Amino acid sequence: MTERLRSIPLDAIQADPKLQNRNVGMQKYKEHSDAKRYKDHINQLTRSIRAQGQQVPMKVVAAEEGCTYELAPDADRPHHVPTRFWLVDGHHRLEALKRAGAAEALVEVLPGLGFADALDASRLANQQIIQALTPLERVENAWSAFNQERDTYRKMPIKEAAALLGVSENTIKRFRDAVRQEGINAGKIDRDVSRDKAEQQLQAYWQRKATWRRLSIISWGMFKKQRQDGGKRTSAAALRHVVKMAVVQVLFGVEGRYDHKAVVAALEELGREAGRPDGAAYLEAKYKPKIHQPETTDDDESVGEDVDHHQMGLEIARMHAEGPSRAPGDF
Repeated sequence: MTERLRSIPLDAIQADPKLQNRNVGMQKYKEHSDAKRYKDHINQLTRSIRAQGQQVPMKVVAAEEGCTYELAPDADRPHHVPTRFWLVDGHHRLEALKRAGAAEALVEVLPGLGFADALDASRLANQQIIQALTPLERVENAWSAFNQERDTYRKMPIKEAAALLGVSENTIKRFRDAVRQEGINAGKIDRDVSRDKAEQQLQAYWQRKATWRRLSIISWGMFKKQRQDGGKRTSAAALRHVVKMAVVQVLFGVEGRYDHKAVVAALEELGREAGRPDGAAYLEAKYKPKIHQPETTDDDESVGEDVDHHQMGLEIARMHAEGPSRAPGDF
């Protein structure tokens, strides 16, 4: 066997749902079970392995967990010796091997180290296999690839990304156009800039943790539906959900920004305050942010003051309603 092709113990292989490309959109909502859809396929694999042994190697990437470091002869530093591997292609073969009672698996060890490299490698798997991905699965797989922390695919030329992920160039363009439009709506991307500047703004917006992490937990189908329904009337329950999502995203969006226990305690207190008969008015008066504006004093020194322009507007309106308070010509 070559260095990249070897037999390893089954218990040295670890899997993760994020590394399973098939039905990646469904997995996010736990609406689908591979065991149900591919029951016959796995049974066939099991029978084949029992009769002929494993014919097609699985693909793995070395994991950082549980490794050892050994000093080779004449080496100046220890080298990494993996004892655990991330499975990036062959989830059904793994299940079939377990059912067949196998102790070892034939694997191809791909270049890379750790989960991030395994995630990249998994996007390229399942392109030419016995049971290929459906067109919808390929699109969802590509969408998931674009919305991971590592920006490998976001920065890749459209033609190259489409070829690697097995989708059309138009699909990649639709991903980019949809996220760009969202950034424009959010005020993070300028609609009227040069092509180079527009690309820079798109990459900066997509690289924000609040963007890619949010998009990584919904399927492309759901994201399209949300955009299509954007102009439609929304139910009161849906509006409440949007408000709750916005609050939670702000409070938990930046990791380490607020202590989670303090956030929960504050939300509970807000709930009690919102439950007052004058809840909305009370919350607005107590928590509405004030706009900082400099105030010029008699000696022309600029002094910082928090001015509540909402209250100022009400006061000016009241003064106009009452009419002039002094005779014409008075100063």
